[in-house]
Order: sequence, then structure tokens, then C-alpha cells
Amino acid sequence: MSADFRYFPAILGEVIAEVRKEYDANNLSPYFGYGTYFELMEMCKVKDMNQQLKYPLIWLVWEAEEDKQSWLDPYMYKVAPSVYICDFANTDDLTDQRYINVINPVLYKIFDILISELGYHPNINIDSEFSYTAIDHPFWLCNDAGAFDDLSAIEIKFENLLMIKN
Repeated sequence: MSADFRYFPAILGEVIAEVRKEYDANNLSPYFGYGTYFELMEMCKVKDMNQQLKYPLIWLVWEAEEDKQSWLDPYMYKVAPSVYICDFANTDDLTDQRYINVINPVLYKIFDILISELGYHPNINIDSEFSYTAIDHPFWLCNDAGAFDDLSAIEIKFENLLMIKN
């Protein structure tokens, strides 16, 4: 059953379910969550030795600004959300090693599947105004005190993502 087209996090959750089916590395499918940027930081704190269960992580930043829907008519609106895709990185790896070990083989593989799957969802229309910016973060989060998991990430900023009611 399709999510209520007015609630973008549920729709993105359906897209991520398809990403999970397509991406599976070492029996680790991407985990999906959404909430504020602060909640993302909380998710990425070192808590236990079971961290493999939460990575790779696809996180929809869904705060007041992202929750703004620009309605074009009663059956169509645009959103501009931000999404982070992150995964473990070796603490000792330099930038080039993080690209070789994490960013290219894991993060960009998930990224490519995500972008592709967006176009297949019945409530998402990728039109000519749709665009996004992808920002690589080889060393994501300040981990000086060892409080956060050692991660690399890709930050995706979507623009003009058209949601339609079918």
C-alpha cells in the first residue's frame, strides 16, 4: 500500500525499501531513519558494539524548513529535503583511502540506487526543475573526543522534488 502522498518521509521510506532490496553488501542493507539533524547526531554517537545494525545509514533531515510543502494545486507539491548517507570508515584512513574503501564502493552505490528509485515511485515526478547537490564528507562529524562513530558521508540537498497524487 502506498503512503499518504502528503507525508514525504513515508514516501521516502517506500523508496528506501526498494533501495534495501537492491543493495545488500555482506548482509547489511541500509538502515533508514528521519528526524532533525540533532537526532541524526544522536544516532551517530558511539553507544555500543552493535553499531553494524545502524550502518550504512540513510537519514532524511526533516525539520521545520524541510517540512515546508510548496503546493501547486490540491494534488501536487514540491519539497526540498536533505538526506545523509553515511557508513563506517577506518579511523586511520586518509581522504583518498576513504574514497576507495567507503565513499565510492558503498555510499555512491547507495546514492545511485536511491536517485534511480526516486523516479519509479508513483508519487514522485522527476521533472525538468528537479535538481540536487551531493556533498562528499570523507571525515564527517568531529570525533576528537571519540563520542561519535567514525563515519564518511554524502549529503544530498534536493531541490524541487515534485510530489503528485496518483
